[in-house]
Amino acid sequence: MDAAKKFLSVDSLKPGMVTAEAVFNRFGSVLLWENTILNTNMIQHLKNMGVQTVAVLNEKPEIVYIQKEGSRTVQKLQYKLEYELNVQKTKRIFNEISSGKPIEIGEVRPIIETLTSTSGTNRLAIDAIMEVRRVDEYTYYHSINVSLLCIVIGKWLKLSKEDIMKLALAGLLHDIGKTRISPDILNKPGKLTDEEFEEIKRHPEYGYNIVKDMDGIPGEVATAILTHHEKEDGSGYPMGLTGDKLNIYSKIITISDIFDAMTAKRPYRNNDTPFKVFELMQHGSFGVLDPVILNVFLENITNYYVGSKVRMNTGEVGEVVFMNKLDFSRPVVLVNNRYVDTLKSKTERIVEFL
Repeated sequence: MDAAKKFLSVDSLKPGMVTAEAVFNRFGSVLLWENTILNTNMIQHLKNMGVQTVAVLNEKPEIVYIQKEGSRTVQKLQYKLEYELNVQKTKRIFNEISSGKPIEIGEVRPIIETLTSTSGTNRLAIDAIMEVRRVDEYTYYHSINVSLLCIVIGKWLKLSKEDIMKLALAGLLHDIGKTRISPDILNKPGKLTDEEFEEIKRHPEYGYNIVKDMDGIPGEVATAILTHHEKEDGSGYPMGLTGDKLNIYSKIITISDIFDAMTAKRPYRNNDTPFKVFELMQHGSFGVLDPVILNVFLENITNYYVGSKVRMNTGEVGEVVFMNKLDFSRPVVLVNNRYVDTLKSKTERIVEFL
């Protein structure tokens, strides 16, 4: 056994202990990630889910807590710096294309290698995704975020390393066609005219034309860039293709694109809470998104939000302690020492993610 960890029964767990491995439920979904500092609510959640044993770090809880809090702060700062550097690299590439300069795959590959090597820190990645983005730089942040989400979904689907690298590349470049669209249209704070919206809808075609002849861009990556706004039922654009005509990269990008766009904080509009987005994706996307990929995405990403702070419509602040699988948008929340099942409650609901 690894000397750095030990296995304890769930009844022996104490607040402040740190998980040495991810904790899974009987269906294979993650309940808690590795290096999570346990609190009372998390331990109770594990008991409620029928977990028997948990691997924890084999050190004194109070020492581990201090060490992990310090190392997590440093790790978060390092991740944020690396994330911002990748955003600026992406911005430079997009600007070069916008000015008519062709790009080489060698300029893109270091970004992809960095993203795929650090995406295992899912908590840090999702924290970065939830940050406020400047309106004039939204496209660059969005490109990085979609690539990150594609990587973690690819891993949840147990795709090969080669597929994940291609998927990361397609996610990063999925909106490259927007370099051919006027910034006045892209950054317009108000409603687009019909003509402006039609121009926006051409960005998949523009993107495909940019990358299709680039050395080192696989054909399936170029195709995914062209089809990332197509839908399973044929209601998407630019060609109205149905799901059987779409490759897996395209299907994963579509889900990543929608989630990041809907949860993005922007200066000119409020973002939806993740729980509202879960509701729309789980119950409002029948026939639109690939059901298998969507289910894997929701089953996994929603576990990240256990432990999150939320504001209720009563004004009270609570902590999410359990995700309802029948409706991910209606979790159980601990509010002032009482449990509120928002799936059953007719009066209390989440209004803000803190």
